[in-house]
Amino acid sequence: MRRALANLALLLASCAVALALGEAIARRALPDDRQVEATANQYRFYRFDPRLGWANAALRHGEFRRQEFAYPVRINAHGMRYREVDRARSGRGTRVAVLGDSFAWGIGAAEAERFTERVERATGGAFELLNFGVSGYGPVQHLLVLDEVLAFRPRAVVLSFCLGNDFADNVLWRRYGYYKPFVAEVAPGAPRVEGYPLPNVREFIVSETSGAGAWLDERSRLYRAARAALRAKAGAPVAEDPGQRGLVGFEENQRDLYFPERATPEARALATRAVAVNAAILGAIADRLRREGVAFAVVLAPTKCEYGACFPGEPAPNPRARDHLLATLGRLGIDAIDPTGEMTLADFWAVDGHWRPSGHDKVAARVQAWLERLPAR
Repeated sequence: MRRALANLALLLASCAVALALGEAIARRALPDDRQVEATANQYRFYRFDPRLGWANAALRHGEFRRQEFAYPVRINAHGMRYREVDRARSGRGTRVAVLGDSFAWGIGAAEAERFTERVERATGGAFELLNFGVSGYGPVQHLLVLDEVLAFRPRAVVLSFCLGNDFADNVLWRRYGYYKPFVAEVAPGAPRVEGYPLPNVREFIVSETSGAGAWLDERSRLYRAARAALRAKAGAPVAEDPGQRGLVGFEENQRDLYFPERATPEARALATRAVAVNAAILGAIADRLRREGVAFAVVLAPTKCEYGACFPGEPAPNPRARDHLLATLGRLGIDAIDPTGEMTLADFWAVDGHWRPSGHDKVAARVQAWLERLPAR
């Protein structure tokens, strides 16, 4: 028995030494695959959605870590990065639904630091801001989720419009390595949503988010490399990547929208169509909410592009995307909540590019002012 235990101990010690040696070699030989730049590891909290492209995965949780920040993320049972809520009125105050992309979802901000929670605290709970934000979404996806949003019976809907990419998100099929619905043409009376069936070309769970796997995922490069190799060997079936559709030729970084004087006539025409598509989508959202008696406003969510940090060597600030959106909202009679004048580059993370908590604070002040002007009903 003693000899067997000694042999077992020797075996375990040998395995431990081999693993430690393997980890040391992996750290020296393999590239650092942890998220340290402004790329898409928020997709670890997502699932494929055949109608929307992707969606927050209900009840998924873990740590979201980038070079400049780290914080826990928890998705509730309804697929929101928000506390648990009931579809029935909760008694917490006037219910407001907030739609948006990564700026509303809160890349760069812990849950309590986002503008939605800041408004709730500042108003002493007079308003309950349900955060439906999903990173990468554009207004076309917000249009498609209106039924689910209205099931929560909000008094108002606030849509956060990302000036730096939402015009492109509406009209292009392939975005951020995934596929989504898009609108390239406006049929009489309505935007025509296309792109189906949506290809599921990539795996959304790129790392474990709980349990022993999450512990190893955070600490072991050898574990991550071995897991990736096993998944590749398993050959999980995915659709062939079919390329791009929509307004192909419209710059994904919206350069032609920001600098029309430098664009070709063809590129300017595509930018004009992208603005028209956006107007049709926002108009369809506004019409639906008016029929339901729900107040509606659009938050202009600035990116670094508005302050001259997207296109080196170009003049700054650049109000072109903002001006297009304000003109659209004015024609459609939609309220605009515009914090771009108060924000500066200091309100953005240096590497990541999303808002710091100070940026959320400035947006919250504007959103709160609009909500407090809502007529009673």
